[in-house]
Amino acid sequence: VTPTAFAVTGGGGYCAGGSGVAIGLSGSETGVNYQLKLNNTNVGSAVSGTGSAFSFGTFTTAGTYTVVASRSETCTANMTGSATVTVN
Repeated sequence: VTPTAFAVTGGGGYCAGGSGVAIGLSGSETGVNYQLKLNNTNVGSAVSGTGSAFSFGTFTTAGTYTVVASRSETCTANMTGSATVTVN
């Protein structure tokens, strides 16, 4: 079964030298791994779904972040939307 698509949350602008902005997911499924990507490149390790919303943490690198969910190597789904980080 293809993973359920949840919305990517967070992002926004922050002032240079600041702590960055949080990026998360509006929900998740147990048994599914979620990989955060920046410009289609993996950021950190995949996070296991908890059954509820969660945060990947705070990020300072500017760009557009997306998330890909995988139940197995061949059963993947792109999460809806993206989070953009900008440095002011």
